[in-house]
Amino acid sequence: VLLFWGFANGYAPSFVWSDNEVWFCTIFFAIFMWESLHFYAVHRFLHWPTLYKYVHSLHHRSINPISWTGISMHPVEHLLYFSSVLVHFFVPTHPIHVLFHMLAMTIGAMIGHTGFDGFFINNKNRVALGHFHHQLHHRYFECNYGTIELPCDVWFDSFHDGRLPSYSSRSRAFRAMDELQVSFALPG
Repeated sequence: VLLFWGFANGYAPSFVWSDNEVWFCTIFFAIFMWESLHFYAVHRFLHWPTLYKYVHSLHHRSINPISWTGISMHPVEHLLYFSSVLVHFFVPTHPIHVLFHMLAMTIGAMIGHTGFDGFFINNKNRVALGHFHHQLHHRYFECNYGTIELPCDVWFDSFHDGRLPSYSSRSRAFRAMDELQVSFALPG
């Protein structure tokens, strides 16, 4: 609402399709890249011990997430997560970009928590639906903070692909958790 008020009253820079068709279309792709960078930064911040304890732990109560987990957040986390749209106060966009941005963030959070990557149709055509990448984050907590649109987790040494061991050298906690899970899984 604040952004739409800003567009209507000249406080948010805007333009229309006829001003620059290429830029108008490019912004839709740029929104995914910006949202991915923003999400990684905010998500790493939410794992700071104090914020995790009082704010983000609510979201992480779901070890095996479902779609509704994606938007199950503390109000402070909602403010931080949706602050990504504030970029529209600085970058000239159109109100349709703001709607797209909000829908992509909301639906994307739900899709990212489906708990699997996709499914097969007629045993051939795979339809991508979720992010196993984020499923691993809910399992291990200290990895895969970002989305799959940008490789921020690879860049910042927090990627885990689910294999044992397949994590960075900084993560002793991964090894301890994996060894514990393997010891329970192996007979004898």
